[in-house]
Amino acid sequence: MHTSYIQTLKNTTSRLKTVGIEGARTESELILAELAECSRAELFLHYNTQVPQVVLDSLEKIVQRREKHEPLQYILGHAYFMNLDLLVNPAVLIPRPETELLVERLCKIAPHGAAVLDLGTGSGAIALALAFERKDLNISAVDISKDALLVAENNRARYKLENVKFLQSDLFSSLEECHFDCIAANLPYVSEREYRTLMPEVRDFEPELALTAPDDGLELIYKCIKKAPEYLNPGGCIIFEMGITQTQNIHDALKAVGKFKNIETIQDYSRRDRFVYAEPA
Repeated sequence: MHTSYIQTLKNTTSRLKTVGIEGARTESELILAELAECSRAELFLHYNTQVPQVVLDSLEKIVQRREKHEPLQYILGHAYFMNLDLLVNPAVLIPRPETELLVERLCKIAPHGAAVLDLGTGSGAIALALAFERKDLNISAVDISKDALLVAENNRARYKLENVKFLQSDLFSSLEECHFDCIAANLPYVSEREYRTLMPEVRDFEPELALTAPDDGLELIYKCIKKAPEYLNPGGCIIFEMGITQTQNIHDALKAVGKFKNIETIQDYSRRDRFVYAEPA
């Protein structure tokens, strides 16, 4: 059956809407643009063109998976973050747009030649975006998951970024006698209770290890707060990312340790409290 790109786009959008996919039109455009090997902006040039059967066959396989709420980034095998196109699979979280704010902040404040640590690197998004934007930085990135580190290393090789090294580590366990000017800590912060209420794209497909932690989701962040002063250089800083209801708890924990100063909350694009910044006292 002959069908044009515009009709295929409408049909795909309708199918995704039916199963409750938010942004069904946008996702349909992304899928078709990927299969047509063009940008979303260029897709309209194909609107009245007949869709090749091979594209329709590939489209059907993708849509069937998306109708089951499998994240589109996993289906396509990549996700955009800052100025990078990163490989992703179910071993790593899909990079979130709000995390770009953490990278932008560090790009602005990290001294020239600074040593930076990315705790819980996953796909390598934070470390690699920093390395791409700031070639002068020396970045170490750690994760407890070997499978995640394989993804991160593939992404590093993809962009030939030599100023990043990846290391398996449970927080600071493999970093004895290392010191850093800046630490980015995007650690698991979802509670077990909240995890059960997450949208199926997250709960059923993304790695639970990278999402949840005990103590209402904050155990790893609390551990990091206690250990981080040993690894921070004077004049350095640490930035945590967390859930929007957790910033006060992190403020209190940083104050209680008594080894931090200039504690500050940073908001995300929606003006919700999302990050906490602190410097060693």
